[in-house]
Amino acid sequence: MTLGVFDISLIVVVSIATATAAMFILFLAVSVRHKQRDLTRSKKTALLRVSRGRISEADPALRNLLDSQDWDGTPTGLRPFLAFRFSKLPQNLTALDAGRTHSFVAQDATDVATLDVIRQGAVLTVRINDRRSENAGEAHAALYRKDQTKTLARAVDSAPYPVWMTDADGRVAWSNRAYQQLESAVGGARADGRPILDLNDRSQNLADREQHRCRLKRPDQDQDQWFDVSEDQNGGHCIFHATDVTAVVQAEAAQRTFVQTLTKTFAQLSIGLAIFDRNRQLALFNPALIDLTELSAEFLSGRPSFLSFFDKLRDEKILPEPRNYTSWRDQILDLIAKAEDGRYQETWTLTSGNTYRVTGRPHPNGAVAFLFEDISAEVTLTRRFREQLDLSQAVMETLDDAIAVFSPQGMLSYTNPAYRKLWKVNEEASALDMSVSDVSRHWQDLSEPNPIWGDFRDFVVGFEERTDWNATILMRDGRPVDCQFKPLQGGATLAHFRVMTQTHLMSFQSAN
Repeated sequence: MTLGVFDISLIVVVSIATATAAMFILFLAVSVRHKQRDLTRSKKTALLRVSRGRISEADPALRNLLDSQDWDGTPTGLRPFLAFRFSKLPQNLTALDAGRTHSFVAQDATDVATLDVIRQGAVLTVRINDRRSENAGEAHAALYRKDQTKTLARAVDSAPYPVWMTDADGRVAWSNRAYQQLESAVGGARADGRPILDLNDRSQNLADREQHRCRLKRPDQDQDQWFDVSEDQNGGHCIFHATDVTAVVQAEAAQRTFVQTLTKTFAQLSIGLAIFDRNRQLALFNPALIDLTELSAEFLSGRPSFLSFFDKLRDEKILPEPRNYTSWRDQILDLIAKAEDGRYQETWTLTSGNTYRVTGRPHPNGAVAFLFEDISAEVTLTRRFREQLDLSQAVMETLDDAIAVFSPQGMLSYTNPAYRKLWKVNEEASALDMSVSDVSRHWQDLSEPNPIWGDFRDFVVGFEERTDWNATILMRDGRPVDCQFKPLQGGATLAHFRVMTQTHLMSFQSAN
């Protein structure tokens, strides 16, 4: 059979087409095989690429992990998701040298995974290589969640305060170590499985918080133990956290006892007491304040402010009437400032004739206390004493006899005009508080020699029992002077000098 040119051409074309098709099929097979190999390799490597706080490329499992944990988008915030597994990671991943691969091994020696970190400008690439895992990203995410669960369980179990969970029936389903220790201290778990702290007792609930205050009686302690318990419901379970507040309860009881004691003590005081807290409201007062200020108990019990309290005092005329009310308000504000420093003390003279001494003193925690004391009797007594003293001094000023008074310490404390004239003391230059030695020396210079001056000095400063005694001296100018020395109350000494006239001298000579 002879083949023509056409037949030969057709055979060649068919052969070429068949060869081409075979080559194409072979190429597809090889390509698929390589893709399968690459796909298998990529699952063993989890990739994460971050650029300027955003994830540009990531393994789905790693992306979901970061999204669920609220990653803040910073490389520093990325470190906790890696450091729990891989060791020696720097605190700041962006501080790594750029352009090179930094490799880190796992902390667990049995973990063959490695971590590669590459920084190129603002792009940070992280690769987790795990040849034993079918999916490196999912395996890493699972390890992270497991580590977080273990850490959380460790933290709760090692908490120093009791934590427990109850089921829908109110029975304890789980508890931490502190609760179990507390349970052992009271003799073990309850037979009905309910918590050892009774939350049904509502008498001790705290009004300002969603908490229960529970009492626990322990056989190994004389005093009760107190706990503040908070409750958190989650589905059919409830989680409880208890805080030991035994010291707080004891302190509150001690404080109440102390306040009661103070209240009883203040109630017996004749001095009015008003204590303003740090908010400048009346926090404490005693019955004497009502008596002194004539303010009603209802007004004081309403905890008036500082300004309202003093406004009311002004209305009741318990304050000195100010000339200018505006300036008076400024003075009241200045009063509280002085009281905070403990510098306020004034005497109020009222229109009723009474006199009050008002003192401001600082108290702890910014409080301020004011004391109101009625000193009317004291002021009246002082005025009368001063009047009597002025009267006595006026009488001695008119005497013809010379008078000198010495203090118990031997200092000259008073002289009258007759004394200054007799002993030639210039009134303008006269000085009190001279010692008895200086004064007696001056007397000795103006009189004839006489041993009585030494006896007088010993008499003034002597501590033994003293009695009156007399003596006669002769002045340089020849005048005789009768001297009388008397002890006064309180250890003072009176020196009385009388110039003897002819009549006095004759009477004196006849008496002797």
